[in-house]
Amino acid sequence: MTEPDTTAVGDHRPPVVVTYLKAKADADVHTTVACFTPDAVVHDEGKDHIGVAAIRDWAVGVVATYDLTRTIRTVRTSSDATLVQIEIAGNFPGSPVVLHHHFTVSDGLIAALTICP
Repeated sequence: MTEPDTTAVGDHRPPVVVTYLKAKADADVHTTVACFTPDAVVHDEGKDHIGVAAIRDWAVGVVATYDLTRTIRTVRTSSDATLVQIEIAGNFPGSPVVLHHHFTVSDGLIAALTICP
């Protein structure tokens, strides 16, 4: 995963978001899933994945289906929310695409993640 000069974008990502982004780039499903609260919600491609088992299935499906590269474009953080804009390229129609990843962090873990254009 390519990342910008973090000082240039005012990067103050919570450690769990940093861990998640690296795990996704490395296709490390175990570490990806460990970043979420037990009742977390991931919204991606118009579907909700609720709870650790569903999030694991989602993460495995992404790794199995797509050969992706990610380039972080911008990072914005407020009190409990982090918005990361990522250019994603791979073996899917319309590649590359810029997607917004909206993270809500609670007690050091991701409680919600919404991925949208």
